[in-house]
Amino acid sequence: MKLNKDIFLYSAEDKLVTNKKFNIYFDLKTNIAWTEIRNEKDLSKHYNSDKYDSFKNKPKIFLDYIYFFIQRLMLRYKWSIVKKLAPNNIKSLDVGAGLGVYAEFCLKRGVKQSIVENNLKALKICNNKGLKTFASINKIPNNCKFNIITFWHSLEHMINLNEILNKCNSLLDQDGFLVIAVPNINSFDSKHYKERWAALDVPRHLWHFTRKGIESLLIKKDFLLIESYPLFFDVFYIAYITEKQNGSFFPFFKGLLIGILSNIKALFSKEHSSIIYVFKKT
Repeated sequence: MKLNKDIFLYSAEDKLVTNKKFNIYFDLKTNIAWTEIRNEKDLSKHYNSDKYDSFKNKPKIFLDYIYFFIQRLMLRYKWSIVKKLAPNNIKSLDVGAGLGVYAEFCLKRGVKQSIVENNLKALKICNNKGLKTFASINKIPNNCKFNIITFWHSLEHMINLNEILNKCNSLLDQDGFLVIAVPNINSFDSKHYKERWAALDVPRHLWHFTRKGIESLLIKKDFLLIESYPLFFDVFYIAYITEKQNGSFFPFFKGLLIGILSNIKALFSKEHSSIIYVFKKT
């Protein structure tokens, strides 16, 4: 998806792998911000870091135990949303599944669960969990249908955004649901931290969505927004990581304060740090 450079927002640094800076622009027509990457068709090298939490599978320090505790809470929260959409006979596809933590959680609850993951090590782990796996969403035949497709903080990583969403439409049953969780660049913590905001996560995050931007994008793909839900805990983790990456003293407590402020402000503005959007195929 090609967007315009209407507004220059930031030059943000990749804190995990390269320490290079990447420019972020805002497209006024789509209300979506985007990361400029040049001459890089394969971004896999930017995920080769022990610090990348999507591939974290066991705690090493005290804060990791907090991370995994919250992860378990969020699994139940996500499951409570998904099971309302299709109480019986759920056939679900999780795109960008990482180590398959969410997918395995659903599998154990009777869901016919498949996943898409292009990291070979993570894909092998998902296979060992008994999940039906695909290395690319484009390798799934269109006659293989699902009633729910989920993107848990993965849509912002997808290079071919239009192609991916068109494929989702083809794979979903009529009246199927697309569930997308993404960071919100209009949140208080985003505006507070600006180019330092950890959820920018350049260059892995290619797209930085607003509420209006993601809804408008999905309408063009024949999806109707029917509900949205806040991810209250995400802001605390993002704020802590931001403080830590930028050498702050007492990053845990400063992150906690910013997280509380962001959630309080979002009670009125509805601009939470991360949001789950539920779209229905029309």
